[in-house]
Amino acid sequence: MTTLLALPEKPRVLPGCELYGYETLFDELSYWIKPENIVGEIPAGLEGTLYMNCPGRNRIGEQQYGHWFDGDGMISAVTIKGGRVHYKNRYVRTPKFVNETAAQKILYRGVGTQIPGGILKNMFRMPGNAANTSVILHGGKLLALWEGGKPYELDPATLETVGEYRYEGALTAAQPFSAHPRLDPRTGMLYNFGVFGVPKPKLHFYRIDPGGAMVDNVSQYVGDYSMVHDFAITERHAVFILCPAFMRTPFKFVLGARSIFESIEFDNSRNTKVVVLELATGKLVREYEFEGFFGFHIGNAHEHGDNISVDALCVKNMDVMGGLADVFAERGDDFKFLANGARFTRFTMNLASGAQHQALVEGSIAGEFPSWNPRFTGRENRYTWLSTIIENGTPYSFNAVQKVDHQTGELKVFDFGAGRFSSEVNFIPHGKDATEDEGYLISIVYNHARKKSEVVIVDAGDMRTEIAVIPLEHHVPFGFHGGFYSETFV
Repeated sequence: MTTLLALPEKPRVLPGCELYGYETLFDELSYWIKPENIVGEIPAGLEGTLYMNCPGRNRIGEQQYGHWFDGDGMISAVTIKGGRVHYKNRYVRTPKFVNETAAQKILYRGVGTQIPGGILKNMFRMPGNAANTSVILHGGKLLALWEGGKPYELDPATLETVGEYRYEGALTAAQPFSAHPRLDPRTGMLYNFGVFGVPKPKLHFYRIDPGGAMVDNVSQYVGDYSMVHDFAITERHAVFILCPAFMRTPFKFVLGARSIFESIEFDNSRNTKVVVLELATGKLVREYEFEGFFGFHIGNAHEHGDNISVDALCVKNMDVMGGLADVFAERGDDFKFLANGARFTRFTMNLASGAQHQALVEGSIAGEFPSWNPRFTGRENRYTWLSTIIENGTPYSFNAVQKVDHQTGELKVFDFGAGRFSSEVNFIPHGKDATEDEGYLISIVYNHARKKSEVVIVDAGDMRTEIAVIPLEHHVPFGFHGGFYSETFV
């Protein structure tokens, strides 16, 4: 039974207060936070590194990129060690970043950006790798990830760019490596995928052993679905949700007339397809079709007997993409996130009979960036945490975190407060013997009152206690994904 929760309902104030959070951080920094400036206390025994990726530069010279997804990747490393906190950031030295920095103008196409100057400037040019979406540490390699290209290897201590990484040649020239790999906590195997092919896309599925060697690379056609951002794993299967977004006019993109996003069309007359692959081999097991929807992010998945369940964030169409094109435009008061944002939905499919079912996750409200205890990846988890936007006076970006109890339907919400905005939160288990929700949520939060960011640690269990607020000397531009690792490098 769902436990109803009274959410804040405060009059909207300070329109545009989130906008500075998208501005460029020009400096590359490395410093220890003074202990006396920390509000609260670092939990005893908590050590490790939070790596986060963001589009740190959303304009170059006098030109603004055509989409938030095209800003240059900047990695932040927040290290907690011996009760002290260290911050470091550095831009990924892709050719796009290096050459545009030198020229101080747009030289590369992006997923939503065209090179100024018309069709001839864009003809036959592929998007430049922005390396701006996620960052992972696996097999001794720190990799900055971007959906449409190769990973970029970084030094985990200095964040200096080593170069494009192709897994010793196992990742071919035409194969991208998505920003949403999944790590199996029981085996240490890392799984990922890429979607590329003209005129018909292929789904490429990768399996990487704990030492960082790619041991499987399987490709197959799964229809003409062009946009697949995320996936999930169970103990034996990989689950992909293919939304009805199609590149109807690939040659207009190739010939420079349209950007990638202008070339991808959402077809609400088509169904959304769910594809199940065998985890060990990458072979197709079964496909299912549901009424059409769009979604970026997928939660956890698990299986019981022949049934597979996967959680995904769903909206009716791709209109959200338009709102991400100009991140410096003030948000109007006409969009109500709790009413119109992505809803957390569970899809259950039977591998033997083909039976299928979907239902909203009981207790959840609109949200994004699902997170869970990583020890439960691929098996049934009781709790999921999601970023959300509540009416706390400044509902202009993610300002709260919801905790959903899948067993009881109970909902708890932590409100960061007016003028404080987060993005993804990461769950840190308290210890190896801790219960599933015994741990911490850590995130980088932009504070409008300071025009600077802070690292915030929240009690993931009670969802009431802000355990520590670690003020930074600058803002960190809003970003996407990362992860917390027990290793430290300072």
